[in-house]
Amino acid sequence: MLRSMTGYGSAESADGGRRVRVEVRSVNQRFLDLQVKAPRLLLRVEDRVRRYVESVLDRGRVTVYIEWHDKATAAGTSINATVAGELVSELRALSNKLELAGDISIATLARFPQVFEQQEENPEADELWGVVEPVMAAAMDQLVSMREVEGDTLLRDISGRVDTIESIVRQVEAAAPRASEAMKERMMERIRSFMTDGVAVDEGRLAQEVASAADKADFTEEIVRLLAHVEHARQTLTASEPTGKRLNFLVQEMHREANTIGSKNADVDMASAGLSLKEEIEKLREQVQNVE
Repeated sequence: MLRSMTGYGSAESADGGRRVRVEVRSVNQRFLDLQVKAPRLLLRVEDRVRRYVESVLDRGRVTVYIEWHDKATAAGTSINATVAGELVSELRALSNKLELAGDISIATLARFPQVFEQQEENPEADELWGVVEPVMAAAMDQLVSMREVEGDTLLRDISGRVDTIESIVRQVEAAAPRASEAMKERMMERIRSFMTDGVAVDEGRLAQEVASAADKADFTEEIVRLLAHVEHARQTLTASEPTGKRLNFLVQEMHREANTIGSKNADVDMASAGLSLKEEIEKLREQVQNVE
């Protein structure tokens, strides 16, 4: 099944005081480029997140956002008596220096956040992953589903372009013999026009040289290879595994053969067909860039 590299998926789970949300976004990229953006608490399961994504996706620039809110991870708040004592001493010293009235109260100390310490729990990696994994799986399923829907659209477009490329190649193939004969005639006439009156011309040798030049300009092999690439592309489009890299390679090879045909042929009609062929291959290349 053909899949696009563009997609989005999100999922959320809330249980009591705990809420987990995962968003996954992907865009085109030659290889798999993965970024994970999550709270510091979840760094211990980042490797598992990466392995999960890598087991599902083959290509694309993928960004995973994970939000984690859990009241249980903040079990309570305690007072740092050492810090509080140091603050009282410093404030009293400042009061004496400035000759201020009054003493330090609890209300005064409560205004200093450094006096308070958050007592946080540290869940084990297995516990964290047990919560994150099902949400991650739901978000990834949504992303893959979107990539598959867009992949169906790409499949129809790419298949149509492959058919168009084959049609143009067949036209070139049918016109090749006529173009070859026309080229030979032009060469013969041009050579004769350079010959002065009274100079004997070895028609046999002349025909041999013309035939040799025509062989060098023949592009039968390029046509055969192009048609083989077309058939291979059709087979690739039906494959179950990711096919973007293979399709990209085939398009490069099609470009190579089309350029060779264009360089070998001087016929006006054939040159026009060759230009149409290269234009269609370029359109195919642009679409293949979206395929996983």
